[in-house]
Amino acid sequence: MTENVPYLIDVVGRKFELRNPTTRLGRSPDCDVFIADQRVSRQHAEIHWEKEYCILHDLGSANGTYLNGRHVNHPQRLYSDDEIAIGSAIFTFRDPEATLHNSDFPLLVVGENSADIWVNRKPVNLSSKEQALFDALYAAQGEVRSKQEIAVTVWPEYQAQVYDYQVESLVKRLREKLEPDPRNPVLLLTVHGRGYKLVNGPA
Repeated sequence: MTENVPYLIDVVGRKFELRNPTTRLGRSPDCDVFIADQRVSRQHAEIHWEKEYCILHDLGSANGTYLNGRHVNHPQRLYSDDEIAIGSAIFTFRDPEATLHNSDFPLLVVGENSADIWVNRKPVNLSSKEQALFDALYAAQGEVRSKQEIAVTVWPEYQAQVYDYQVESLVKRLREKLEPDPRNPVLLLTVHGRGYKLVNGPA
């Protein structure tokens, strides 16, 4: 094993080094990580480097790839000790340099149903308006949404004006649910003069 290179380790202790840029997992003998299971597609999933991070992709497999028990339906960044399940095979992702990758940044995971939200592997329960705000910001994929855009989306039942303080109060309540330290938000950010955005990883 090369020192400080991320790797996968299976349940019997075998280690698979994740070489830059891409590691392919599947039932084909040509894959970097061979999985002898008929439920596994020949080209099932891959892990590739994106800057200094590893990203897990499902390659349209028949039976799916699971990360920490949740189905992977879009690329997911891997964090040290994450568990990947492909068929009967279970791997743990290990990053020897995790402490250099801003490991203090909270891990936000959103299920296929956006009402299933975890921060640092703990479930988050939102009110209907908090959920509507989260959905609007999550769908924006890191782009800024203005207070007016948020008001129209979250309060469609109101024909009268929604005031800024209502949006600000809702943002404050959502931060209290999502942020480890709501006074120093890192997930739900204010972009002064423009609005708010939701991010899922350190800049």
